[in-house]
Amino acid sequence: MSFSDLGICPEILEAIEVLGFETPSLIQEKSIPPALDGSDIVGLSHTGSGKTLAFSIPALECIDPSIRGVQVLCLAPTRELAVQICREVEKLALFLDGISAVPIYGGTSFGPQLAALKRGVQFVVGTPGRIIDLMEQGELRTDNISMLILDEADEMLDMGFQEDIDRVVAMLPEERQTLFFSATMSPAIRALINRLSNDPLEITIERPVLTVPTCEQSVYEVVFSSRIEVLSRLIEMGKMKRGLVFANTKRVVDDIVDGLLARGYSVDRLHGDMPQTLRERVMDSFRKGNLNVLVATDIAARGLDIDDVDIVVNFELPRDPEDYVHRIGRTARAGRKGKAVTFIGRRDFSLLARIERFIGTRMQREKVMTGEQVAQARKEALVDDILEMAATAHELPEELRDIDMPAEHLMTAMFNLLLARNGGELQDIPEDRPSRHPRSMEAGADGDSRDWTKLEDSVTLFMNGGKLLGIKPKDIAGLFYNEAEAPKGSVGDIKIFLKHSLIEVSPEIAPQIVEKLSTCMICGYEVNVREDKGRPEGAPGDRPNFRVRDRRTDSYSGRDKGGYRDRDDFRSRDRDRGFGGAPRFRDRERDDFRGRGDRGDRKPFHRRADGPSGRNEKGGDGFYKKFSKSYKGRA
Repeated sequence: MSFSDLGICPEILEAIEVLGFETPSLIQEKSIPPALDGSDIVGLSHTGSGKTLAFSIPALECIDPSIRGVQVLCLAPTRELAVQICREVEKLALFLDGISAVPIYGGTSFGPQLAALKRGVQFVVGTPGRIIDLMEQGELRTDNISMLILDEADEMLDMGFQEDIDRVVAMLPEERQTLFFSATMSPAIRALINRLSNDPLEITIERPVLTVPTCEQSVYEVVFSSRIEVLSRLIEMGKMKRGLVFANTKRVVDDIVDGLLARGYSVDRLHGDMPQTLRERVMDSFRKGNLNVLVATDIAARGLDIDDVDIVVNFELPRDPEDYVHRIGRTARAGRKGKAVTFIGRRDFSLLARIERFIGTRMQREKVMTGEQVAQARKEALVDDILEMAATAHELPEELRDIDMPAEHLMTAMFNLLLARNGGELQDIPEDRPSRHPRSMEAGADGDSRDWTKLEDSVTLFMNGGKLLGIKPKDIAGLFYNEAEAPKGSVGDIKIFLKHSLIEVSPEIAPQIVEKLSTCMICGYEVNVREDKGRPEGAPGDRPNFRVRDRRTDSYSGRDKGGYRDRDDFRSRDRDRGFGGAPRFRDRERDDFRGRGDRGDRKPFHRRADGPSGRNEKGGDGFYKKFSKSYKGRA
C-alpha cells in the first residue's frame, strides 16, 4: 500500500514524496483513513513507529486556511517532543498555503508565542502548563478548535499531567475529534480515554521483538565522574574479556580511552574524526584480540560486524531508543550469550523508562561492585591462572632449587607479588559509601511521579506556598521541569506543608532554578523559590513547623512583613515570653512587649543600664529623654 491509497490530499502527498517516505507504516495505514473520516482514534504503538505522521496528516486535512485561529491542539509531555512534532507538521504543510504551526512551552518568553497566536496560527503543539496559562489569559482562543491530539499520553500521566489535561479539555468545545497515541495502555490511560473520547476506534500495533533473549541487560546507577572506575572494575572482575563501550560524543570517547590507558588496559577508540585507514587498523586489532576494549560513538559503530563481543557497555544512555537497540545488538549474536550494561545518572530515569517501553523489556538493576568484591575477584582469577599453569609446568626453575625455605612461604610470597603487579590501584568513588537517603531506583525508572526520588547530594529549596494554596507534588515538579528547564531526574523529594514547601534538587541546577523561579506563578498564586536556610538558631522546640522570612533583611524575623503567620504562631511566641499563651491582641488590659497597659500601671520606656546604648534607667538623652518626659506628663 502507498500513501496515495489512504485518501490524502495531493499537497500533502507531494510533501511526503519530498520527505522521502515511500510506504506508510502499519500505524499510519490503519489510523489515517478513519481519522480522515472524523472518528476518534486510540493508537497503541511503540516509539519510532511513525505516530507523528499518523496524526499530523489528518490534522492538516481538517484545517480551514481561511480561518485565522487555532483549529488543532496537540499536547505533548516535553518541550523537545513539542518542537519535534511542530517541525514535522511544518514539513508536511510545505505545499499548503495559509497553514502554519507553532510550539508553545514554558521556560521561554511569551512574546514570540503570543505574536504567533495573534498572526492566526492554526496548529498549536505544546506542553499542558503553558497551554493552560495562555488559555486562562484569553490569548489562546478555543472557539475554532476541532481536533485534540494527545501524543505520548502514557508519559504525560507518568509526569503527573492528568489534572492539567482535564483543565485543558474543560476549556475546549464539546464537538471535536480526539486522537490518542500511547505506547502502553494502563488503567489510567483507559479512564482518560473514556472521559475524553466518543466511541473511539482502537488500533493496536504489536511490538516487534527488538532484543534477543540471550542478551542479559542490566543497569548501574553511577555518577558520571565514577564511571571510568566502575568500567575498570568490570574489567578487573573478568566481566569484560572483549567489550564494546559506547558514548554519545567524541570527547567522552577520548576521555574513556585516556582513563583506561592510564590504568594499563589494552584499549583503543573509534569515532568520526579518525581517517578510514586508522579505523580499519583499529578494527583489525580488535578482531584479532589485540585489544580487550573498543570505545566508540554510535556513528562510527554503524556496520560493525564482530561476532564474539561478550559485553556491551553504554557509558551514556543514547537519546534515541533505536540507538540502544543497535548498540546492544553487537553482542549475543548467532545464538551466543551476551551481556549489556548501562550506566545511568539521576537525570536518566525518564529516558531509561522510555527505552524500556520501546524494547518491551525491563532491565535488571544491579549495585556497583565494591572494592572488596573486586579484590576478591582478582585473587580468584589469579588462583585459576596458577592452577592452569601448574597443570602443564612440573619442573622447578633452577633459580629456586637452592632456596632453603618452606614451600608454603615461597608460594605465599609469589602469590602476593603477582597480585600486586597484576592489579591496579582502586579509587574511592561515591558509590562505595553508604547512602544517607536510601532510595529505590525502581520507582524512578518506571516514571512513577508519586514516588519522588531522594537525591544523595542535594540542595533544599524553599517555596512560600503549600497545602493552603492547593499545591501538589506534580504542580511543583511541572513548574521546575517546564518553567525552570530542570533536567529530568534532578528534582528529588518534595515535601508540602501547610504554608510552605521544601524541594530537594541537584546542586548543579539549584542556582538556575532559583534565578528563574525567584517570582513565579503556581496554581494561580504568585510565589517565590529560594534556597532553604533551615530553622533559626535557638528556635523553641514547640515552634510551629514553618518559617517566616523578613523580606527586607532576608533573614528570619519575629515580625510579619508579608510572610505567612497565624494565631498559633503568636501564641507560641507569647508562651516563650511568659504570657501563658493568651491571645495577644484581644486583651488591651495586659501589658504587651512594648509596655502598653493600664494607665496606672504604665512605666517609662527605658533601655537597660548596661545595654549597648549606655543610657541609664533615668531616661538618657535625645529621643529617649523626650519620650520619657512626655510619657510622665501624660501619666
